[in-house]
Amino acid sequence: MQKKRVVAAALALCLTLAACGSKAPSQEEVEAAIRDGSVTVQDALDKGWITQEWADSYLEENTVPAADKVAFNKVGDFTTQTLAGEEFTSEDLPSVAFVAFLDPEDEGFADFYQALSDGAEGVRSAGADIVVCVKGDMDAQLFQDPPFSVVAYNDSMKEALAQNDEMASGIPCTGVWYVNGSLISAWSSSLDGETLAESAGSYVSMGQESGGETEDGMAAVTMG
Repeated sequence: MQKKRVVAAALALCLTLAACGSKAPSQEEVEAAIRDGSVTVQDALDKGWITQEWADSYLEENTVPAADKVAFNKVGDFTTQTLAGEEFTSEDLPSVAFVAFLDPEDEGFADFYQALSDGAEGVRSAGADIVVCVKGDMDAQLFQDPPFSVVAYNDSMKEALAQNDEMASGIPCTGVWYVNGSLISAWSSSLDGETLAESAGSYVSMGQESGGETEDGMAAVTMG
């Protein structure tokens, strides 16, 4: 509660400063606002509210090696079933794929599924693929002749996704890019087939470059 009050005070002071150029907020208030995301580091630097040393330290604390992020989002081993009742395991996942998690009972299901279907040819042409994980009943009537693999999002897959199950299970219809064993992109809760196809090439290239690491193998990715 105290932190919220500090952040609120910082925001109020920022607005006041913008309006009348009065006394700058305290270091504590600025730092709280930056950590809360209400003020950017660059804005605070430009206004002289923080030092370059503090900014460098903050960015270092909130930056992790890409290799660590890839390891954190690695998908474990799992076994599930396809629409036809055939076994589908983690070894069957394409090296680069857009993995969608869909709830057929959600009102956004039809649009999301249509976007996947619209983008399937382009995604495959780029060298990637699509895998649809169904949450709930896999009604064959909803998935007639799908242009991609459709599997059940079962307990085995949930365990394999570990902390990422919160996103996969918590958002009715969502998807994420999977590259060489890990979920690496931001999660998408809305989708456009053309955009999906256009983005596939960059993830294929990333996969070919071993996750896009820099020459020293430690590409930096800012958290957030």
